[in-house]
Amino acid sequence: LAAQAQKRAASAMDVLADQIIQELSAPGEPHVCLLFATYAWADDLPVVARKLADRLPPTCVVYGAVASGIVATPTKTQEGNDDNMDVDGDGDGDKTSDANAQEIEHGDGDALSVSVLRLAPGGGVKVMWRRDAHSHESINSFPDMPHTGRGSCIPPTFERTILAADGPPRPGRSSCAAIIMGDDARASASLAEQIHAQIPSATISGGLCGGEGDASVVIARGGKGPHADPLPGGCSNGAAAIVLTGLGVAAPCISRGAKQIGDIYSVARIERQDHTVCPGHKSVSLAIHAVHNAETGGESPAMSALAALENRLGGLPNALWLGLRRKASGSGSSSEQRFELLNIEGHDREGGLYVQPQDGPSAFAENGDNEETEFECAFYTVNASASVEELHAAASHAGEQVRESQRAACEAERSASSTSTSKEEVVGTFAAGALAFLCCGRGARFHNHACSVDARALQRGFGVGAR
Repeated sequence: LAAQAQKRAASAMDVLADQIIQELSAPGEPHVCLLFATYAWADDLPVVARKLADRLPPTCVVYGAVASGIVATPTKTQEGNDDNMDVDGDGDGDKTSDANAQEIEHGDGDALSVSVLRLAPGGGVKVMWRRDAHSHESINSFPDMPHTGRGSCIPPTFERTILAADGPPRPGRSSCAAIIMGDDARASASLAEQIHAQIPSATISGGLCGGEGDASVVIARGGKGPHADPLPGGCSNGAAAIVLTGLGVAAPCISRGAKQIGDIYSVARIERQDHTVCPGHKSVSLAIHAVHNAETGGESPAMSALAALENRLGGLPNALWLGLRRKASGSGSSSEQRFELLNIEGHDREGGLYVQPQDGPSAFAENGDNEETEFECAFYTVNASASVEELHAAASHAGEQVRESQRAACEAERSASSTSTSKEEVVGTFAAGALAFLCCGRGARFHNHACSVDARALQRGFGVGAR
């Protein structure tokens, strides 16, 4: 539900919550209620979350955040406006025939989006949250931990199980997904690393959020009467995650909006450097000293590759990253591996380039390499059309994964129950929906004010009816 609104009194919040629940008309009791709102709702977000939770079962959790914009597909009662007519979102000739997803960016109006999810039997829901160790709240809450020179500077991660899985995962439903939102990059990245360490197979998604209110992220437990909300009043200066287990498939769909420019170089000399930021926090940088020169057969400073690119293009783009990957060993092909995009931090006097992984799990965070490990690198910049193509292709692939998972789960359940199922019943359906996180301002600055290009590229890729 995408509802245009301003801040309201408490009584109006009740009316709004009733309207939202009625509009959603879930066929069964939901387990997750996702709530996203624009900046105008920052002060009221915990109230809205609590009002919604009052109308939901105790096995449901309301999880949401505030940001400068939202992405939503309107409900059927909202589909009469012109923005939901069949449109060709990016000029490729394809039109969507269902309600079109909308990106409401900063300046487009105040809005909130609410979606509900119901897990299959055997699914579980857990919430986690962590504050930034360097915030005033953490210093006051954990005076003996950081900042005194003793122990680690990482505050504890709090966990709360909302829905416990009733037994082992059902056949074909063993996937796990984690959604992280926070207004602090360090807390978000460390939470992602912790979840990745606990559940290596988990699909992790999310984004940075935050507004001018006291609550950037909210978590509220469903049900009226006495209850223990995991985060009363919401959370700022930190990050929170919701972990869903027992899924049929968790299909990630990622677009970096990046396009390779120039050649691929073999790295001749590379050095890893670990830096201690504070107790418990470390950062990694890589010094790429030299690359192999295909013309001379020798080595050249890494800066020479950047200079060659500048000469070829007549200048360097404002957005520039260095992609790095390990060369495939054995019979594998390096072209099948994606480059990890690293931030270019600077250079040294000898022409070496200093690069650093972005926040979150990185293939280069741990020192698992040796002298025989070989690397390749290439330069990347942003490209709008490449981003749309990548999104559409990734969504199409993810949609097929969903259909295959449904077919496999149906076959497994049929075998376990020894019941006969017609072939038609085993055919998987299109994905019902997707959760998307987009960088703020992509529509205005990346797609030149085109309307909802990214969201609709995803929608077309997933198939008919996806929201």
